Amino acid sequence: MQVTFGPQVARRVLRYELVRLCTQAGKNPTQAGERIGISRVGFTHFLSGKNLPSRPALEVLMDYLGRRDRIPHMLDLLSVAKLKGDRQATPSTMGDFELFVGLEATATTIEVFDPMLITGLLQTDAYARELITYHASITLDVDIEASVNLRLSRKSALTRDTNPAELWCVLEEQALHRPVGTPATMADQLDHLLEMTKRPNVNLQVIPQEVGVHPALQGAFFLLRFDDDWRVAYEETRQFAYYYDKPATVEDYGKVVNHLRHLALNPKRSRALIAKARKDLP
Repeated sequence: MQVTFGPQVARRVLRYELVRLCTQAGKNPTQAGERIGISRVGFTHFLSGKNLPSRPALEVLMDYLGRRDRIPHMLDLLSVAKLKGDRQATPSTMGDFELFVGLEATATTIEVFDPMLITGLLQTDAYARELITYHASITLDVDIEASVNLRLSRKSALTRDTNPAELWCVLEEQALHRPVGTPATMADQLDHLLEMTKRPNVNLQVIPQEVGVHPALQGAFFLLRFDDDWRVAYEETRQFAYYYDKPATVEDYGKVVNHLRHLALNPKRSRALIAKARKDLP
């Protein structure tokens, strides 16, 4: 799938990747900065997004962290991050989902609408595996285990002990009834939904089947907000993934989300509908 995004998205994911890879390698900013010939403060500016590293410095750093395999990915991010204005790019090595995970992991608020399926952040292992296994059966070069692990790792955005993201999720009722896997898989999935909605940072609403036309009939999308109030919208087709961060476009998605919440059942009634769907399973 081709992914298109602009410099602000690239800067944030580059920051996330630098922090993640340094942490995995057990290297602090002083050590990393010394390796590429800058001060601890200078390297901290890379991690905060204030400055961008040069291509040679980024290559040396990836080698130092033992992740030469990430060099093409990081250089693609860097090239987009250096674009001027709101230009968009379609990098050659970038997987849309790993890019999204990088943004999702640092978001403070995640708003999502899904008309067809239980959204990924709320999926069980078995439910996710059924979807990914089917996708692998009709798509070349899908690593099922890696894809399942990546999808399940996203849950930490909601369950981490420190500053978990706030989730606002709107589902269509049909997502509760679509049989994915066995009845036992669906039962576990609905039980998991009910359990997750007990968390104070998870807000789930369901649009009942009797609702007809609404402003999101085109399909699923995400809207992410960050600690500096910057927001980005994300949506995908079978072949393409798009990130939008122009204020007017993001505001339009925000209006759609608010309208969907108005059409959906409130969280208490949504829980009751999920419980009924669970009870009605064979």
